[in-house]
Amino acid sequence: MILVGVDGSPASRKALRWALEQAARTGETVEATMAWLREPEYVAAVSMGVHPHGDRPDHRHPARELHAIVEEVRAEVPGAPEVAEVTIVGDAATALTAAARQADLLVIGSHGHGPLAEVFLGSVAADCVRHATCPIVVIPAHAP
Repeated sequence: MILVGVDGSPASRKALRWALEQAARTGETVEATMAWLREPEYVAAVSMGVHPHGDRPDHRHPARELHAIVEEVRAEVPGAPEVAEVTIVGDAATALTAAARQADLLVIGSHGHGPLAEVFLGSVAADCVRHATCPIVVIPAHAP
């Protein structure tokens, strides 16, 4: 199984595309995983279960975000396999390295911020490289 970390960034979309192309060649299965941190939310007491922020347009829906990204990228890859979609609440590097224990390959995109972007990996990529127990493919942000 090829595990792909997806966060919606261009680099993670490139990583998903690479994984789908690889899986189309090898017959592997693909699992796209989105890890996200839930921000604490203070809600004033309200009556009868009415949530005062239920209609907030900025409220994240990670499962929907992940599904939309997977469908968009799958449409770009001829012969792309079905993709299992998993969302996890937690730190991305920790979640991906834990999930990678069951994977044959971990594929992640590297954001590589700053003037030394080509020299250093982004923090999630660097943590995954240090702690994952399976082989890793890191797709650079500037990859075609």
